[in-house]
Amino acid sequence: MSKINWKYAIKYTGIVICLVTFVTLAVVIYLNRLEPLALDCVMRDFAYKIRGEKFGFGFWFFRIITEFGNLYIIAVIIIAVVLLTKCDYRAMAISLGILLAVLLNVGLKEIYMRERPFADMRWMNEDSTSFPSGHSTAVGFLYPFIMYLTYHSKSISIKWKNTIYVACSVIIPLVMFSRLILGVHYFTDVLAGVSVGIMVSCAAMLFYKICEKYDFMQEGLLDKILNSKKNDKK
Repeated sequence: MSKINWKYAIKYTGIVICLVTFVTLAVVIYLNRLEPLALDCVMRDFAYKIRGEKFGFGFWFFRIITEFGNLYIIAVIIIAVVLLTKCDYRAMAISLGILLAVLLNVGLKEIYMRERPFADMRWMNEDSTSFPSGHSTAVGFLYPFIMYLTYHSKSISIKWKNTIYVACSVIIPLVMFSRLILGVHYFTDVLAGVSVGIMVSCAAMLFYKICEKYDFMQEGLLDKILNSKKNDKK
């Protein structure tokens, strides 16, 4: 009997769970677009109850936390990855991944056109529709992929790797919860969003492995440009 490869078993189980979660939520939400689910109402009211007064500690803490799912912060992180990898296959994987995640999120929002929770209870302004959460989609993609890159990096020490793992693992649920506290999303919005993000992250990981297997873009584009300039000077 062949041994089970637990690393792949866990990864593919995670993909299946995310897929089933998203498909289930997508169907249920589509059939109940005009009003929130009972679960959404319970979680919404719970968030309102524990968040305290506006402009208090909870407000500022979660306003800062939610920015880790903002496209501006994510763009900075991706640019840093592009520069650190000198724009090789890893940079291409993360760039194509975030592009796919954004396109899926925008497309799904246009299909569902779900209204956000009560406007007078929101702690920040949001113009787009509610399902799925864009911030949750973004963190579901980016931070698992950052952990994946960190795991495969040979230049990062174990201490720093563990720090990155912990930081990314904490950021994901905090950003999701911040969307509830700030009153801009329902629970099913953030759950569907992170499920989509994780599936896209897994697709980017697959692209990463294919590039390694077929020796595609192992040398960064920035290195190629610098080397070509050196050759021209000679």
